[in-house]
Amino acid sequence: DPAFVFEAEQQSGAWCKDPLQAGDKIYFMPWTPYRTDTLIEYASLDDMRSGRQTTTYKLPHRVDGTGFVAYDGAIFFNKERTRNIVKFDLRTRIKSGEAIVANANYHDTSPYRWGGKTDIDLAVDERGLWVIYATEQNNGRIVLSQLNPYTLRFEATWETIYDKRSASNAFMVCGILHVVRSTYEENESEASKSQIDYVYNTKLGQGEHVNILFPNQYQYIAAVDYNPRDNQLYVWNNFYILRYNLEFGPPDPDE
Repeated sequence: DPAFVFEAEQQSGAWCKDPLQAGDKIYFMPWTPYRTDTLIEYASLDDMRSGRQTTTYKLPHRVDGTGFVAYDGAIFFNKERTRNIVKFDLRTRIKSGEAIVANANYHDTSPYRWGGKTDIDLAVDERGLWVIYATEQNNGRIVLSQLNPYTLRFEATWETIYDKRSASNAFMVCGILHVVRSTYEENESEASKSQIDYVYNTKLGQGEHVNILFPNQYQYIAAVDYNPRDNQLYVWNNFYILRYNLEFGPPDPDE
């Protein structure tokens, strides 16, 4: 069940922790089209609830979408109006790299169902850093790449059969992509009953349709980010900042 954290001033955005760092630091990025260029750091959940910022970071570029993640002392985000991912070092406060996501659709060509320039979504899990996007070559369906966070080289890429525009959001756990089905266009009584309806296992190179309930009581999921350190999902849903405990068990070690 989702745990309510607090209500934000912005309808959409993303928040996360750095899975490779111990402690309670939270990175928080409200998203407004064409105006997002600031990352906020809080020392803890309590500080976030009470609005006590530790510091803010002015980013070197504006940000498209809510796909940013923190990983090993840096954040990674989609540079506005490009198919590029920028690495920004939090300690030195400078841009430390940029990678082009080859052939990726960008800037509301293949966003998630709600829009929000969410064409290029980043994710982290037990196996590292991932990019979730779509290409024309794959007919607007989801493509998944593993990105080396240090060299910014793409290590492997998988194409799926899931149309990105019909997904509400997606996240990675143990090398497995989980896609949340969008219910925005359906009737309101159904809208709170979102589900994970597709998974893609990168180790096996295969996807399958599933039916795992995914709570969506506020009906406007802007971001879902998994943290492999605490096994929780960090969710931004229609002004509400939430955390979900993951209840499906660890993957089969033979996979």
